[in-house]
Amino acid sequence: MSRSIARGCIVGLAVLTLTLFLTATAHAQATLTISLTPGVDPNGEPTYMAHVSNTSDNPAPHLAVTYTLPHFELPISPAPSGGCLFTPGALHLTVVCTIVGNTTLGAHQSQDFLIAVHPTGTDPQDVNAVATEDGGGTASAFITSTITEVGLTEMLVTMTATNPGKVGEPLVFNVTVTNIQDDDARDVFAILALPKKVTFVSATRGCTHGALAACKLGQMSPGTSKTVTITVLPTLSGWTQATAGVRLSTPDRDFTNNSAATAIWINP
Repeated sequence: MSRSIARGCIVGLAVLTLTLFLTATAHAQATLTISLTPGVDPNGEPTYMAHVSNTSDNPAPHLAVTYTLPHFELPISPAPSGGCLFTPGALHLTVVCTIVGNTTLGAHQSQDFLIAVHPTGTDPQDVNAVATEDGGGTASAFITSTITEVGLTEMLVTMTATNPGKVGEPLVFNVTVTNIQDDDARDVFAILALPKKVTFVSATRGCTHGALAACKLGQMSPGTSKTVTITVLPTLSGWTQATAGVRLSTPDRDFTNNSAATAIWINP
C-alpha cells in the first residue's frame, strides 16, 4: 500500500472516529427528575405543576413533558406556563409541554410546566407526567387528585328575527344567551354573523360590529339570560342567512346548542 493511500485511510478513520465521538457527545443522556404538584388557579380550576430538573453535566435537548389525564377533563387553553398542546382522545386527555422559545434544558437547570383543566366528574383524577429528552433521559411522576365539587357551564343560544324583511326597512335580530348549568360563565359575548347585503344601523350598548357583531355580556350566573338586539337595513331582495353564537372563557362541554341560525326572505 502506498504512503498516500495509507495516509488517506488514517485520515478517514480519524474523521469517522471524531464524527462518532461528536454524535455520542451530542446525544449524551441527561439525568432528569420530575415532581408533580396539584393546585388551583385564580378561577378555582385544578392545576398540575410539573417541576423538571436536569441534575447532570449534559444538556437535555428537545425536553418535553407529556401529561396523561382522564379523557373527561376539559382543557383550559392556553396553559398558564405556555408551550403546551392539549389533545383530547377516547381514553385520555394528553398534554405535551415544551420550553417556550428554547427546547433545551441546560445542565443543572430546572423548568416548571403548569397546566389547568376543568373536571366534569368527581371521580379520582389520575394524572401522570413523563419528561423525556433526545439523549434518552427520562423521569415520571404520578398523583391522584380528589375532586370534591364540579361546576359546569352550559350555554344555550336562541335567536329571533323580523321575517320576512323588506329592502330599506329595519331588520331586527334578538340574540338570547342563557346559562342553563350550575356554574358561573365568565367573559361571555353574544356573536351575530351579519347577513350579506345589509347596512348596519344599531346594536345594544356594549356591541362592536364589522362582519360580526360582538356584544359583551360579562359574567352570567346559573339560570340567567341576556338578550342583545342588532338592527340592519337590507339592500338586496332574496333569501339571506344569519347565524348567532356565544364566546366565553369558561369551559362548555356541549357546543351543539351554542349557536342558532335562521333564513330570512327579503322582499323588494
